[in-house]
Amino acid sequence: MTRLPRDAAVFTAEGFGKDAPSDQSQPLHEGADRQRDPRWLVPSLAVFAVAATLKFGIRAVSDPDAWWHLKAGAYVLSHWRFGGPDPWVPFSSRPFVLTEWLPEVVAQKGYQLFGLPAVAWLRCAAMLALISALVWAARQAADAVPAIIASLAGLIGAGGSLSERPQLVSFVLVAVIVGAWWKTATDLKPRWWLVPMTFLWACCHGMWVIGILIGLVVIGGLALDRRLDRRSAVRLLAVPALSVIAAGLTPAGPRLLLTPFEVSSEVAQFVQEWQPTDARNLFAAVTLVMIALALLPWIRGTSVRPWWQIALAATAVVATVAAFRTVPVGSIIAAPLLASCLQEQRGHPPAPRTRRGRSAWIALVAAAAIVAVPLTGAVAQRPSGWPEGLRRQLGAIPARTVVLNDSTAGGWLLWAEPQLVPVIDLRTEIYSPDYLHEYIRTVDVETGWQSFLDQTKPKYALLKADASLTVALREQLSWTTLGKDSGYVLLKAPSGGRP
Repeated sequence: MTRLPRDAAVFTAEGFGKDAPSDQSQPLHEGADRQRDPRWLVPSLAVFAVAATLKFGIRAVSDPDAWWHLKAGAYVLSHWRFGGPDPWVPFSSRPFVLTEWLPEVVAQKGYQLFGLPAVAWLRCAAMLALISALVWAARQAADAVPAIIASLAGLIGAGGSLSERPQLVSFVLVAVIVGAWWKTATDLKPRWWLVPMTFLWACCHGMWVIGILIGLVVIGGLALDRRLDRRSAVRLLAVPALSVIAAGLTPAGPRLLLTPFEVSSEVAQFVQEWQPTDARNLFAAVTLVMIALALLPWIRGTSVRPWWQIALAATAVVATVAAFRTVPVGSIIAAPLLASCLQEQRGHPPAPRTRRGRSAWIALVAAAAIVAVPLTGAVAQRPSGWPEGLRRQLGAIPARTVVLNDSTAGGWLLWAEPQLVPVIDLRTEIYSPDYLHEYIRTVDVETGWQSFLDQTKPKYALLKADASLTVALREQLSWTTLGKDSGYVLLKAPSGGRP
């Protein structure tokens, strides 16, 4: 069955900005000498990590979900409503709850001011924020060299989902959450700032629930390690509890608390990215290798792992195999675990982080973000992979005309030609299961497929040129071709109606 797609001198080997000790043989831990890395290694790795992220982040806007997110941002700016009946597609039957309104508003304001290059730049900036958050989280467990290596691996593992969607904000905040709870596992101090961060997160994307889960996993592991008394356990548990309350206080209201579970349960059968991860998925394979390398010393009995780290590793495995959508979560959780394992091979505890080092990293990332401005302006003026060449024909179609569309093109149609009515888009949660089944049957040209046309009464179709439905409309119902572009074809129904 068809599924709906869905300046280098300030860096040193001891860590970013760590001043070199006057006595290189100064013991750091139980009389053990620290073996310093070459002076060029850390700055080289840092520049490479940021440059690679920049290279990957600079490209045209192409994600099929980006378009309806921009439209949703415009809707919030004009109406300041966060839920209710869908305002665009009459075939929807469930409320549309704007759970990702904050990044949508930011992206739309950027688009209004600077066009699509602003959207592309925001994606690149978020990816720079992600590699920074990964390095910060990994530095809780390791020196700069293993931290950067593990962070690059984490970025690769998340690479399949780093597009211009609000979920990219979630990936950044997952890395922040993991680093914060890693520090808590070290000193048992609650990070109360995670509560307001969760409020912000809940305004951005539904994965805020994963932040709660990671906190509970670490607390449970610390309990198994017998490191918590009743008072410390209560203090730590207060962080996720207050975070849930904070999420319920967002403009979307308390209903936001159940939305992530409702969406996942209702659309999993229809959307590819919610399906269990394919065993051949490269990004999942990278992530599972990261986890295996992190646990190998423990498995071989050469190292002891606390239960909270084992629990984090198990969480990373579950996230990786559960669905393609959550593979990046597994990869991000795995990054500090891998960094910790790499640090053990160095034979000494990680060097402390310094203000000078943090400033150096921030300056490097800021410079990359500035460089990205003209580059995105050059490559992202037009969308990539969408039938912009058909805009003239689409613009000539009468307003409120129903268009039978490929599901991936629904969001682009809503954004590019708002006067038209697509039969479906990738906000799968707003459609009933029966409607989705009928659409899939039509796309697959199965027995009774024409009943969906009777139900929706489309006069035009925007479909993939090689789709089975495209062939059926032409050969069985005599639809005519008006134009082709970027792998899509625009068809028109016969003037006398469907045979």
